[in-house]
Amino acid sequence: MKKLFILLCFLSLSSFAQTAYFFNKKGEKIVMRDDTVEILVVDDRISYAEVGKSWEKYIRFKDLDYAIVGPHYFKSFKLINAKGKSEKETAFFVLAETKERKLLSYTVTVIGKYGSSKYYNIYCIDNNNNILDYVKLNESFVYKGARMKISPMINKHFSDCPEVMSEFSKFEDTDEKHLNVLGFFDSQRYIKCN
Repeated sequence: MKKLFILLCFLSLSSFAQTAYFFNKKGEKIVMRDDTVEILVVDDRISYAEVGKSWEKYIRFKDLDYAIVGPHYFKSFKLINAKGKSEKETAFFVLAETKERKLLSYTVTVIGKYGSSKYYNIYCIDNNNNILDYVKLNESFVYKGARMKISPMINKHFSDCPEVMSEFSKFEDTDEKHLNVLGFFDSQRYIKCN
């Protein structure tokens, strides 16, 4: 009976493992309750509750270094545009990372009077946060030209990463309107390339 109790305790501990945490710009690590994490792109913040606490807190993207929420890597960046100027600090899901580049994305769903629409912001940056390529679009049929730019962008910057190419191939150009390609950016799962 004692062994059974110890075994049950051990199994219970593993089920409470936390997979959500963030580091703020001060270098402090905060562990979040998995069931409370909400990334609010429109409000530029992450809402959460700490482990063992019930009240909600938040951290603004400008104070965030990065967050890990399950298989997702969310990081704050101050991107540098083609003119060499810094843009407003924004946080993105890092979808893929090589030694030289990162693929960033965030999606916003806008709900209007007649329905909703998803807007995609997709960037490829170097390690100095310089924007190498980007595509901004929504899921509307009129953005076919913008969707057609995604595949060449991924192939150009991540062809040396088999994990990205394998995952991206599941969504690549499988329909006439190129709508399926957006599915790659909906998963927001982080891929670290060797």
